[in-house]
Amino acid sequence: VMIRCQARQRVEQRVELLLMGVMMPDATALPDATALPDAGNSAEVDTDEPSNTPEVTDGSSATLEFLYELQYQSDEIRSQLESLVGMELVEKEWDTESRIVTLIFNVVFAPSKPMRNEATVVVQCAAGGLWKFPLVFTATEPEVDDVINIEAVGLNKESVVGFKLTSQT
Repeated sequence: VMIRCQARQRVEQRVELLLMGVMMPDATALPDATALPDAGNSAEVDTDEPSNTPEVTDGSSATLEFLYELQYQSDEIRSQLESLVGMELVEKEWDTESRIVTLIFNVVFAPSKPMRNEATVVVQCAAGGLWKFPLVFTATEPEVDDVINIEAVGLNKESVVGFKLTSQT
């Protein structure tokens, strides 16, 4: 999935991830949610609060719970992207016949400068199963802030114009 935005702008994009071959959980065989690995630092799902745990139900008493996180290829990429990317699970759909679960995320990308970096969404089901989906974040050149015109006073003569620059850092 490609998330594209112009630098110094903000984009919200709906991302649908299809989880194939999800097994219908047996209510007595579900592992304890606290036994699952830590969801990491970004796009974290806190297993202590049931309202934050993504659940999918087919109308019966059995429920599928998922943990998801955004993983980066290196600490350098993490430091570049972590504050620029937000990810929230907004909807879940469960098709019992095809055993496909669709997780729908709202991804926000607000880059400050041009870049191209990759990340991976890792989804783990409490009843068993692990899925990985690559994401590419691309920020294009920003709009031009202003144009500076320098008028020449003549050939081989010096011309000067003054302007102020403000640094954001």
